[in-house]
Amino acid sequence: MDKVRVAMVGCGGFQRYRLGNLQQVPEAEVVALCDPSPEQIQLTKKAHPKLADLPEFTDHKEMLAAIKPDAIMIATPHTQHVDQIMDGLAAGCNVCCEKPLVTTVADAHKIIAERDRVGKIGMVSYQRHFQAEFRYIKDKIDSGEAGKVQYITILQSQEWLRATKGTWRQLASLSGGGQLNDSGSHVLDIILWSTSQSVDTVAAFTDNKGTEVDINSSLSLMFKGGAMGSIAIIGDGMGWHEEITIWCDNMAFFVRDGKLTIVDRAQNKLKCENLSGSSTPDKNFIHSILGKVVCESPFECGLEVIRLTEAAWTSAANGGAPTKVTG
Repeated sequence: MDKVRVAMVGCGGFQRYRLGNLQQVPEAEVVALCDPSPEQIQLTKKAHPKLADLPEFTDHKEMLAAIKPDAIMIATPHTQHVDQIMDGLAAGCNVCCEKPLVTTVADAHKIIAERDRVGKIGMVSYQRHFQAEFRYIKDKIDSGEAGKVQYITILQSQEWLRATKGTWRQLASLSGGGQLNDSGSHVLDIILWSTSQSVDTVAAFTDNKGTEVDINSSLSLMFKGGAMGSIAIIGDGMGWHEEITIWCDNMAFFVRDGKLTIVDRAQNKLKCENLSGSSTPDKNFIHSILGKVVCESPFECGLEVIRLTEAAWTSAANGGAPTKVTG
C-alpha cells in the first residue's frame, strides 16, 4: 500500500480544517464525504475544490459498504462516535476520531477490544501530542531530567456557554457532557500524556449554568505517584485563555496560551520559541497505517481522559466527594 483511501464521517467546520491538514499528506487520498446535512457537504466542497467530484453520503454505513475505504476520520456529535467507530472497524477500516473519543468508560473499552480484534489503527485526534512544546515537556519528564512530578495546574477559560448556545454541544443526548469533556478533553489529555501520570482520586464540583451539561468545573487531583493537581474549566469566561503549569523536582514548565517557559532550581529561565518537531495527528495517522511510525495518540489516551472525566462527574453528583478513578 502506498496510498491510504480515507473517507470523512462528518463534514462540519472542524472537518474542513482537518481536510486541509490531510491534503498535506501525499500518501492520503480522500475518497468520500458523509454527513446527514447535504449543506455541510457542499460547504466542504466549496472550501476544498479538489474534492468537488467526490461521492456524497448521508449515512456512514452506506458509505462504508459502497466505498470500502482503508480508513475513516470521524468528526461528529460525541455520543455518535462509538457506533461509527465500531462500524468502521467492523468494515475493516482504520479509524481516527475527533475528541472526546467516547462519553463513557464502558464504550472506551468496547472500541479498544474491537480495534484489537480486527488489528487496525485506532486513534483519537489529540493534536497537542504533535506540538513541539508538549513533546519537549514529555521528553524532559520521561528522561528523568525534570525530576519527579510534584504538582500540575490547569486553567482553561472560554466563552463556551455563549458560543455553543443552541447547538448540539449543550444537548446531553448528543454531547454526552459539557466543556469538561469537550474543550477540556484536550487539557486533561495533554497533562496525562506529557507527564505519564495517572490520577488516583478526584474531588470535583460543576455548575451547569442552567443548561443540560457542565459549564464550569473545578477538580482537585491526587495522582498515583504522589503528585497533586488542580483543574479549572471555565465555560462562562470572557474570551479564550489557557494556562498549564507542571512543577517537577528539577524544573517547572509554564505554558501560557501555547508558549512554553522553563524555570530550573537555579532560577534560570528559558523561553522556548521556534522549537522543531511539530507535526499533525493526520500525518501520524496515515503514516502509522502504512507502518512508517507508531500511532502516538491511540484509543488508550481517550480511555484515560474519560476515566478521569467520568470520575469527576460522579464526584460532582455526590457533592464533591473524593472519587477513585477506575474502570
